[in-house]
Amino acid sequence: MKIFVSGQIEDIENVRKVQAEFISAGHQITHDWTTNLTGVDMLGSREAKLENLDESKKRATDDINGVVNSDIYVICTDNEKAGKGMYVELGAALALHAKYNVPKIYLLGAMNHMSIFYLHPVVIRVDSVSDILKSL
Repeated sequence: MKIFVSGQIEDIENVRKVQAEFISAGHQITHDWTTNLTGVDMLGSREAKLENLDESKKRATDDINGVVNSDIYVICTDNEKAGKGMYVELGAALALHAKYNVPKIYLLGAMNHMSIFYLHPVVIRVDSVSDILKSL
């Protein structure tokens, strides 16, 4: 299966761990956005995003294409800080699912930051990657 794993930028190590579990189980990651980042992201501020417009556009496009090309979308919700991009990606996954019935959408973790969209009827809430792997 082709999988996109979304999460908060400061929860990058957890996202990488989740991706590694899927890869170990023989699945493909559609886009690994974590490879663009080291520590604090160079595009963290509004000014940095505008000053690096080509890179900002590329990342936005790659992230959405990762969602579009996935059979499974996973959003990691153990993060301590609220995310932004992860919620855009969740919205894209929900819109795709509404129109095409894919990707299958999993919410992984403790839901430390609640969104009404976590409770959408197509979202499957799980505690672990193994829960997802069992359902595939």
